[in-house]
Amino acid sequence: MKKHLFLVAAFALLSATALGQADRAKFYIEGQLATPNRAGEPWKLYNVHSQGITFSESDTLYGHDTERGVQLVFDHAATTHPQGFGCGLKFYRWQNNSGRWQVDSEVENAEAAFSQQKVMSIMLVLDCSSSIGKGDFEKLKEAAKQFIEVIAAKSSDGNVHIGIVGFSSMNNTRTFGLQPLTKESRERMGEFIDTLQLSNRTAFYYAINHSLNTMESYAKGLRVGKDKKYDGNFVIAFTDGYDNDSFDPQIGKSAEGTEHSYFKHVNQRIMTEKIGGAPIESYVLAIRGNDVDRSNTDFERVLAALSHNSSGDKFYSLSNFDKLEAAFEEIGTNLINKWQSIYCYIPRGYDGRVRWTIECGDVARKFFMGACASIGGLSYKGAEDPSLQGGAIFGAGLDMAFPITDVLSLGGYVELNVSRGVGFAFTPEAMFSFPNNSAIILGVGYRGTDHFRSNGFLFRAAYKHTTPWYFTASYSVGTGNTFMLGAGYTLFGRVIN
Repeated sequence: MKKHLFLVAAFALLSATALGQADRAKFYIEGQLATPNRAGEPWKLYNVHSQGITFSESDTLYGHDTERGVQLVFDHAATTHPQGFGCGLKFYRWQNNSGRWQVDSEVENAEAAFSQQKVMSIMLVLDCSSSIGKGDFEKLKEAAKQFIEVIAAKSSDGNVHIGIVGFSSMNNTRTFGLQPLTKESRERMGEFIDTLQLSNRTAFYYAINHSLNTMESYAKGLRVGKDKKYDGNFVIAFTDGYDNDSFDPQIGKSAEGTEHSYFKHVNQRIMTEKIGGAPIESYVLAIRGNDVDRSNTDFERVLAALSHNSSGDKFYSLSNFDKLEAAFEEIGTNLINKWQSIYCYIPRGYDGRVRWTIECGDVARKFFMGACASIGGLSYKGAEDPSLQGGAIFGAGLDMAFPITDVLSLGGYVELNVSRGVGFAFTPEAMFSFPNNSAIILGVGYRGTDHFRSNGFLFRAAYKHTTPWYFTASYSVGTGNTFMLGAGYTLFGRVIN
């Protein structure tokens, strides 16, 4: 009978945990699902809202039937969760009877992946004017190559198309035409960047306009399969100075700042044109070169006006070339996030509220148990009895902590130790957990050693790393003093789920 009662209690505890997890979720997508009334109609998810996750859809999303269930796709998905979408998203249904969320373990976790159905083009526009200097020019080259590596590491082979423009004057502009990003083309892109050389003048507007023409011609000849969509044009441009060479008699005479005719022409194209049916987005990175007066307030204003993308203008005004690589990496990550899609699957025939949550890395309400071994020394200070001599002490024990809040867990430590004789230790403990799955454990209790001839207060601290390992230090003071160092391994509560 007791066994059956224990199983019932355990099941109730686990059920309560599953029910409550979605209620406490800090990263989720939620909506109301409606099953179609007639054949051929799509499933509809409406009243869609989220927390800690962004995507491009409005408050209504339509799904379609697949072999894996009803598929819903959230495009251009990004999250502020430290571990991203790496562990997937769990599916919950709302239970009207209980008024809580219930996890559906038979539904596979939603996953985010680089969209296989979308194609995008990127043009890198790199200033090669002599004002940069050889040392900083090498940093620019490395940052551009690192940008390509970031895109290649996180994207599908061949879905991203990259071209490069290296410019100084209009007459000294070199182009690496757009190509699908693969291992082979990536090497050729790096080789092209390495061959770029410094020269006089700065035809920044012309270089951007040339990159747009290159994308336009490429998109016209690009064949996109039935299961794919051309969905983005991106210009990533860097300069260290004002444009002083762009001119086209058909565009008009030059003028200063935003009144420059070529500037107006390029800005209008970025803001209004579409290539391959998709809008143009631009990122501009700028460093004040030697030929830009430090008191000039128009420099950033003019270049920022050429930066435009769906998440708001993104202009990078950098203080030096050492910051270029981080800026390029940030832009590359942002672009990949735009192309992530969350693929969710729902059982057919279900109506009601649904929620997908990211739970990896959550330390909230997670039982912890670890096994620990330690070694140290025992001393009887001032003892006149010759038999009370100190020596080495060895201990083995268990740490346990039960969750109280998202941060705090309470439990204890028990230890069996051996010096000249067997002893025992116990201390209540508090465990303070952090979002990265590390923790600090603190406790005050009792330690008896050497057949309990040494008794005293025990002070113990431990640091649990993000790996399963944790490290301990303890000190007891009383009729005998001990100091011990140890290491432990997490048995339960170490797996991020």
